[in-house]
Amino acid sequence: MTWSKIESGHFQRPIGENERFIKAVGDRAHSEGREHWSITSYASFRLDETTSKAPGEVVQLLRQAWKRLRFRHPSIASTANDDTLDYLVPTPEELEDWVDDTFTIVQNVQLSVNDVIASLRPSRYVTGHYLVHASQFIIHLAHWRTDGYGAFQLLGAFFEAAVADEKPEYLPWGLETDRLVPTVEEALKNPVDSSPEIHAAAKKYLSTVTLTKGAVGVALQTDLSRAPSGTRSARLRFSRENTDAITQACESNGISILSAVHASTAAATYHFANAESKTKPYTSTMRFSIRPYLPTPYDNAAVAAGIYTGGYMFQVSPSQSWIENARQYHHEYEIGISNDFLSSRRQYARDVLAMMKAAPPPSATPPSEIDISFADAETHVSEIYKGPQRKIEVTEVSVGVETLTRQMYCFVWIFRGCLELSAVYNEAFYTESFVQDVVRVVATVLRRELGLSSN
Repeated sequence: MTWSKIESGHFQRPIGENERFIKAVGDRAHSEGREHWSITSYASFRLDETTSKAPGEVVQLLRQAWKRLRFRHPSIASTANDDTLDYLVPTPEELEDWVDDTFTIVQNVQLSVNDVIASLRPSRYVTGHYLVHASQFIIHLAHWRTDGYGAFQLLGAFFEAAVADEKPEYLPWGLETDRLVPTVEEALKNPVDSSPEIHAAAKKYLSTVTLTKGAVGVALQTDLSRAPSGTRSARLRFSRENTDAITQACESNGISILSAVHASTAAATYHFANAESKTKPYTSTMRFSIRPYLPTPYDNAAVAAGIYTGGYMFQVSPSQSWIENARQYHHEYEIGISNDFLSSRRQYARDVLAMMKAAPPPSATPPSEIDISFADAETHVSEIYKGPQRKIEVTEVSVGVETLTRQMYCFVWIFRGCLELSAVYNEAFYTESFVQDVVRVVATVLRRELGLSSN
């Protein structure tokens, strides 16, 4: 069911099945002031010489951009109840109140972007955070609202809004409701009543969860009783020259960069595993963006503020070589999006929710394999944004999720011609130096196995 008008200025639709199950995962930690899988994307940026750098004027510029972003992507201001999403067209006063509630100015020069992300808490809205001293902007939102691709799209849309010259108070508020995003099930036209074939497809994908049992993981670094804390990341950026060499080497081997990094992440998991675990298989998630498969008019960045992603678990044997794993991942990424996969998104989510309600207590040894996720930054965030009165240069981007388990996530993207790796981890379970070692091992394996020097 799509959005419907409940009364003047009030629009509503049911929460989609995929939104519901991902929201259920995230909401479990709300009592502790956390949200598993919440997403952060951020960028470092520079204003051109003609734009005032006075802190107060920059803040006002970005607040205006935040309002424009809401007009262009109104779903960032929708709110979730138990069964519905609601959107209220704001009055001028309500728009100011919303910005006050959702736009934060970070003035403490001692805080890094990692510090701010580690301190973020759940919000009923999407929130923006401007680090004045670092000229960085963070967008934080629940995972049921978007995915990695969408997070980069929203970041790009924010900078587009920052160079625009429309006065937010003169925008035709009320018309933005035409851009409220649909659920993935509605966009894909998944049937409400599933056929036997769809039930079988959903069951097939859900059954891959069993592959996580008995799989290899990173050796525990802390006591099992320790509670989770904030999420941080350790990053490594390859030079343009090294990125070009990696790209060419992958092409020569008939594999993608993502498949090569995935195989390197598997190798890193084995590297940091206990000796008795190194004979176990490695299980990780095959993640896919559904966005390229959405029909018109949803096959573009207009639906940035919606979640259109899916995946399933996949396993490789400890006896396989790096290149065997890389080629196996490459093949799986090539065939993963099938008619079965797309048509079963609604039923799959229903089955996951049912499994979550009936699931037994978690294992005494929680999963700790390094998982992987890819987002195409250069397609969604530009290096330069030009408007009638100003220009903004984006010098750095990042994306990650909040993790409240011992599982690390290796995010991969290319921006400004440079391949970047970012390992996201919970600071209660790993030290920064340990995770930096993890990232270095992934990078070293990648270059070595591609026949490149280790420099």
